[in-house]
Amino acid sequence: MGRFDYVIVGAGAAGCVLANRLSEDPRVRVALVEAGPDRNARKAIVRIPLAMVTFMAPALAFLGGPKFMSWFETEPEPGLQGRSIALPRGKGTGGSTNVNGQIFIRGQREDFDGWRDLGNPGWGFDDLLPYFRKLERFEPLADRISGERIRFDGKPFHTGIDPAYHGTDGPLNIAPLRSVNPLAFAYLEAARLAGHRLNPDFNGERQNGVGLYTFTQKNGERVTAEGAYLDPVRNRSNLTVLSETEATRILFDGRKAAGLAWRRGGETGTLEAREIILAAGSFVSPHLLMLSGVGPAADLKRHGIEVIQDLPGVGQNLQDHLDVTLEYRAKSTMPYGLSWKALPRNALHVGDWLFRRRGLFSSTTGEGGGFVSTDPASERPDVQLFFCTGRANTQAASGFTGHGFLMHVCQLRPGSIGRVSLKSASTDDKPSIIYNFFRGDSTMDVLREGIRLARRIMAQKPFEPHLDAEVDPGPDVQSDGALDAFIRERVGTLFHPVGTCAMGRGDGAVVDPQTLRVHGVAGLRVIDASIMPTIVSANTVAATYCLAEKGADLVKAEDRAVPKAA
Repeated sequence: MGRFDYVIVGAGAAGCVLANRLSEDPRVRVALVEAGPDRNARKAIVRIPLAMVTFMAPALAFLGGPKFMSWFETEPEPGLQGRSIALPRGKGTGGSTNVNGQIFIRGQREDFDGWRDLGNPGWGFDDLLPYFRKLERFEPLADRISGERIRFDGKPFHTGIDPAYHGTDGPLNIAPLRSVNPLAFAYLEAARLAGHRLNPDFNGERQNGVGLYTFTQKNGERVTAEGAYLDPVRNRSNLTVLSETEATRILFDGRKAAGLAWRRGGETGTLEAREIILAAGSFVSPHLLMLSGVGPAADLKRHGIEVIQDLPGVGQNLQDHLDVTLEYRAKSTMPYGLSWKALPRNALHVGDWLFRRRGLFSSTTGEGGGFVSTDPASERPDVQLFFCTGRANTQAASGFTGHGFLMHVCQLRPGSIGRVSLKSASTDDKPSIIYNFFRGDSTMDVLREGIRLARRIMAQKPFEPHLDAEVDPGPDVQSDGALDAFIRERVGTLFHPVGTCAMGRGDGAVVDPQTLRVHGVAGLRVIDASIMPTIVSANTVAATYCLAEKGADLVKAEDRAVPKAA
């Protein structure tokens, strides 16, 4: 295959962006290496938004979801009384965008300005807004017919959108749901009665308020990183996609990354490269660095790994969002679910999807959203709400049968700092992961108050015709102690790991913020969610797309003066 200019490891959101943008120059040879299968964007299980609930449901494995998943697990968490947490990640071209909930939220201005103030110039909100706009085709503005069809607070959806915050010609289509369950509008009215203001655009001037989410969808179908960024350019002669190919080690010539070792089934080989770019995510990118000799020297030596660069921050600073779910049984059939009464309607949903790409199958059920503060002294949201118009739930579902609805309460900035470390020097062993939830600066206070806030919304009059009973945690769980016990038993993550190769210039930093090069070595960069120094106050995929767009520009700015591969 010869020598490449760039070998990108990982074909998730960041990797697909990089493959697209770096291969724009026909003189540059790019290889994209992905451990999972290729050409996933048009597969039915990926295209159908509702199918996301099948990827992590063992009873539905026959539908093919497991081949799109890679599973990790935490060590027993001391703050959870020794309970371990399952940590699924997407596998295959498209990565976790093949399996996620498709909700597109950027985060708060304070998140990105915080990155800048931690010693990362050029990474503040105003610096990144042009990249958020560049990557986005915001459908309600790009297609006014779409914006007129969806109503919000009695007006066409697009009338509440400020164009200054959105792009209309980017590769990634962002749209409201084509079909919204009426129960989502009951949620909005209940939240308004509970004192929360309506917000049509969580990615606008302000994030706080309640509203309906927008999604990485087009014409009622999921839009993945592969479909948006890779498929349109995969026929470029200077781009090579190597699927079902696992990166096993970065190869060094002295202190310069010179290639990548790989294996595919029983076959092994190497790729020569001018640069290696890791885009494999917050678990795999630091793990691959450590296996290759870049990381905490004492730990590497303990496993018999030759130290290329002592970099203590590799694998440290692990952060994620904490989430608990309140479950409600319904006395109406308005929520999505399987029952004899709903059978005719569900049959119509099948036809609605097949012929119009609307109805239940065009929804993830996570339709209503909210960003609220549990601190009366602050308007900055510390809790994200997800109102789901059915009981199916990737974190803790009671099932698809019957009718009910869920309210997720997510702590946006938990304060827990974990780590990813080696179990051994073998590439066959997944890394050791621990989050340290409810240790150090991480407490249950925000989640506890978030549950009470969510219950106040559910107690409002619009839910009276629909709500039968709270199933979990149940009406008897009211005191601080009882709520804390519920949280400790049920809390999970929203599968948003970040931070393990944090950018910066301090002692714990891994990559340089101006180049995203790994400190202390040449020819090696990390460009994925692991470089976030702190977690954003939102689903992390939007920020990951954004940092990859900026990262590609940083690479190309340096590349103009560098000779290309022969």
